[in-house]
Amino acid sequence: MPTFIQDSIHGYIKLNDEEETIIDRPEFQRLRRIQQLGLSSLVYPSATHNRFQHSIGVMHVAGKFAEGLNLDNQKTKELRIAGLLHDAGHGPFSHASEVLAEREGFSHEDMSCKVVDSLEADLSVDADRVKRIIKGELEIGRVVAGDVDADRMDYLQRDAHATGVNYGHIDADTIVRLSEIDSRRLVFDYKAIPALESLLTARFHMMKSVYLHKTCLIADKMLERSLENFLYDHDIDELMKMDDYEAHTQLLKEGNGIYRDLSQRKLFKNAVNLDQNDLSRKRLEELSESSEKDIESEIKQISGAKDILVDLPTIPSNREFEIRVKRNGEIYPMSELSSIPSALREAEWQLANIGVYCKPENTESVKKASRKALV
Repeated sequence: MPTFIQDSIHGYIKLNDEEETIIDRPEFQRLRRIQQLGLSSLVYPSATHNRFQHSIGVMHVAGKFAEGLNLDNQKTKELRIAGLLHDAGHGPFSHASEVLAEREGFSHEDMSCKVVDSLEADLSVDADRVKRIIKGELEIGRVVAGDVDADRMDYLQRDAHATGVNYGHIDADTIVRLSEIDSRRLVFDYKAIPALESLLTARFHMMKSVYLHKTCLIADKMLERSLENFLYDHDIDELMKMDDYEAHTQLLKEGNGIYRDLSQRKLFKNAVNLDQNDLSRKRLEELSESSEKDIESEIKQISGAKDILVDLPTIPSNREFEIRVKRNGEIYPMSELSSIPSALREAEWQLANIGVYCKPENTESVKKASRKALV
């Protein structure tokens, strides 16, 4: 008898025996204890959903893609298992630990592939192919790791539902129904363009309202600095194997002052945010390549304040969305058939800013010092 899971986004999700075996493994059950949005629940109290729920959702959407693409049974299993395990390597607090891992030269996808290796004995599919799909390789890899993929189609809906905002709603069924593999690439029929535009727009609004919410950014930066302090005496591999609960206990146990404040929601305040209305794009790009700690030291020296965190801007990528659209038998980049991708790349400059955070009592002095140091 197959097993069914009742999901808040997708309804009933059907599992086969192999998928159920993987889900029951400790490596996967660990994802129950890693929140999808880190500490965003400090701003959106209901955003306590986890990587476990998301990963099962991605498996389900990947399976829908496989059905729409008419994949054979073996490729369908590969795709679903890759969706199930694509986030299995996430460290505690999701993206906060990933930032530190990337500084060490590896990603959560690399860690997820190690989990695939550990589960290989339970798999009826080629583990190497599953790992390549997780990394966005092979002709079907873009279904799990692309600009329009099962991952994004789940998390946008799930994050919107959990936070209570109304921006993450997308027409997933149309996108899946109008997808196909052509010349070993995932492409979409021209009729899917409105649904694709809606997905890209939903991503932008979720970035603006949730992922880059000012208070969320402050909490993330405090958490990131807490984890940096933890790594003075610990290895990055040790950190990435923890879940949120283990990391929380360890950070408090070791007397990490900034994390103790964070856990009690005694957050730093936003002294200043400088965007393209205050700084040129060239200056923002220069600052993005700077050292946060060097800028912090300069602001500390000018202001006399001790506790300061600098959050450097994320510069919009010049990379074109890798979305291919088929019209009259010819395949085009979506940007040639729709103005939305280029418009959203330009709009992302609205979100590029440098933030300086400090203790509430130092806000005014840090604000003045920040403008002197940065403008």
